[in-house]
Amino acid sequence: MIQIFNTQALTSQQRFTRAIIAGSISAIVIAVVYGALMQYIHIESSLLLIVVGYGIAMAVQKAGRGVQQRFSILGAVLCVIAILIADLITYFGFSALLNPAAWPAFFTALLRMYLNASIQSLLAIVFRAAAVAVAYQYSRIV
Repeated sequence: MIQIFNTQALTSQQRFTRAIIAGSISAIVIAVVYGALMQYIHIESSLLLIVVGYGIAMAVQKAGRGVQQRFSILGAVLCVIAILIADLITYFGFSALLNPAAWPAFFTALLRMYLNASIQSLLAIVFRAAAVAVAYQYSRIV
């Protein structure tokens, strides 16, 4: 018998929900791994941030299989969150994650570090922006 409707197919909202779940899990895992790696080797490797953005984008793309712009926006937002978590771990350690009351102070210190007038700060901002752009670009099927 011929099947007229594919009842096994997911709706657009179900695919987006899957993308949120898979992307969030991957963003947290990737951020913790990147932050721990950077904290223990004491070398700033901003080039790896592009890999972070690509990893999050692939998780969103494979889980969601979406073509709408909201999948790209989701990938970019999750990449920003992952970068913030990774930087928090890198500069302040894992104990900073367990102290939510001090997060505003930590993020203020990170912002001051990014806005410092040096070439290293400028490169850090450029690579973080590139990671977000990669996550935005590859999070949906085009």
